[in-house]
Amino acid sequence: MDRGLNSEEFQRYHDLIYRIAGIHYPAEKAELLSNRVKKRLRATSTPTYDAYLLRIQLPNEATEQQAFLDSITTNETYFFRCQRHWDFFRQAVEQRQADPARKNEPIRIWSAAASTGAEAFSMLIVLQETLGVGFGGVGVEVFGTDLSAHVLDDARRGAFRAYALAQTPPELVKKYFTKNDKDEFLFNRALARHATFQRHNLMQPLPGSRKFDLVFLRNVMIYFDGPSRERVLKNAFDVLVPGGHLIVGESESLLSVTHGFQYLKPSIFSKPSGAPAAPKPART
Repeated sequence: MDRGLNSEEFQRYHDLIYRIAGIHYPAEKAELLSNRVKKRLRATSTPTYDAYLLRIQLPNEATEQQAFLDSITTNETYFFRCQRHWDFFRQAVEQRQADPARKNEPIRIWSAAASTGAEAFSMLIVLQETLGVGFGGVGVEVFGTDLSAHVLDDARRGAFRAYALAQTPPELVKKYFTKNDKDEFLFNRALARHATFQRHNLMQPLPGSRKFDLVFLRNVMIYFDGPSRERVLKNAFDVLVPGGHLIVGESESLLSVTHGFQYLKPSIFSKPSGAPAAPKPART
């Protein structure tokens, strides 16, 4: 297939992606989507766009549907992205530990768009640096999720190229990483055991009954329209403890969507103490 998606084909792919993942592909990204679909056509020897679209909707083609979703999602990530978020995170941990009623409670954090794990492992570094060796005896759980199974495999491996560490202080690179013979930097295995990774679609409620002190939901809502953002925010609200914090991407705003969070500062929100269940989205 040499040509790109025509307008009708693009709309059919757009609608499927939106239905599965809540991701809105704008028309100006038709060429980008075409190129990504063409790679899957070549990889699967599928002759046409319509034939591939049909294929990835078949019940026995879940593996290929996942490969398709992996191909269309962008997973650019690096350690300590947006330093002010990490400054806030460290301060929040310090304030929590200053509270005698909470200082010995486990700390649970959800990296909701984990990609290859740089964000989750950044959390562990900050916690170790703030609390001390072994997190000062405090239980720590970092839970990373992503729509892409492929990037989660990379996260579990914990190996990074130099560009992912460009914003990381050299002393922390030396302390927490080991360089291998492939010029990769391997994250500290002892710390990595405190992070688990699981595939999850943010449009769905997070399974299980666990509650989190903080949710990082950064640089993913830019791909959603209003109704999808409201669903994602409700799912995040429901798993936060009262008083817990939500951090979104610097370019992401909650001004135009219905949610139950309290604004603290740009891109940082909290769940009010004693908050009821999240409000239902205004739009369906």
